[in-house]
Amino acid sequence: MFLDPEFLPVYEALPTQDVFADLPAARVAASAASGDGKSDSTVDVEDRVVLANGPPLSLRLYTPASRGTDSLPVAVWMHGGGFVLGGPNAEDATCRRLAAELGIAVVAPDYRLAPENPYPAAFDDCYAALNWVADQADALGLDASRLALGGHSAGAALAAAVALAARDREGPRIRYLYLGCPVIDDRLATVSARAVTDPKLFNHRAAAAGWRMYLQGGDPGAGYAVPARTEDLRGLPPAYVMVAGVDPARDEGLEFAARLGAAGNSVEVHLVPGMPHMFDVLAPAARVTRRAVAAWTAAFADGIGVTGGRGVTGGRGVTGGRGGHL
Repeated sequence: MFLDPEFLPVYEALPTQDVFADLPAARVAASAASGDGKSDSTVDVEDRVVLANGPPLSLRLYTPASRGTDSLPVAVWMHGGGFVLGGPNAEDATCRRLAAELGIAVVAPDYRLAPENPYPAAFDDCYAALNWVADQADALGLDASRLALGGHSAGAALAAAVALAARDREGPRIRYLYLGCPVIDDRLATVSARAVTDPKLFNHRAAAAGWRMYLQGGDPGAGYAVPARTEDLRGLPPAYVMVAGVDPARDEGLEFAARLGAAGNSVEVHLVPGMPHMFDVLAPAARVTRRAVAAWTAAFADGIGVTGGRGVTGGRGVTGGRGGHL
């Protein structure tokens, strides 16, 4: 197993972990490692509870503090956490960075978590958030013609599922789709899924546990539970797929990207060698991390229609957090 030399000191300091063995403790740890979700001098942050064709939905709205009068492009951003951990604070650094650097709005739904709320609860919440953004765009000063979806890990799976549903249901038009380290196939039958078993890293066992809690014995081929099981991938928005070299989800992400391209979609793929799942949280200062984050951010800016932006830089601004993003 090749690990990037810059990651080796981080790897040596990592404890052996099984975040699913004690879920309440894992949730506490994930919360402690997350951002605070507060406004600052560059980004205004507002928490809202909205009604969007279902139960009340909590979500967070990030906008640039110095926004002008023009309507803002907007991204609906799904947090990671293996379907069982986290909330908007888990991706707070990413959301405020995108808002500040690109001059866009970001909406982060606080979707219901498994195992208390198995599929389709999280998916329903994320799709409801998309519809709310489209419905309220004019009132919020958002440009619904420049609407993107994004997420990391389990959040990427939800972003892909929402994009598929928007296509099938003739819902809001998605302009761009970003999938970071996507956990997108419950079958875990690839070479990387079987090979990555290191207890210090996100591994086969953790991936299987997350899917088990999310699906809870339901049909994985039903609806939008498992995006990789969808047979028809035609008609999806342009996409950027970033995968990590030492990640059980590596090969399923590459296979999904290849299928997107074979179905006639525009797709850009970036394989980051020698780094594990959610490496940008574990080693945000590493050169390979900065390059990877700068690359997907620049692609995201182009995809969502940002021109003459505020500067696209590397790094997610994540500090201290080493857990909670699966």
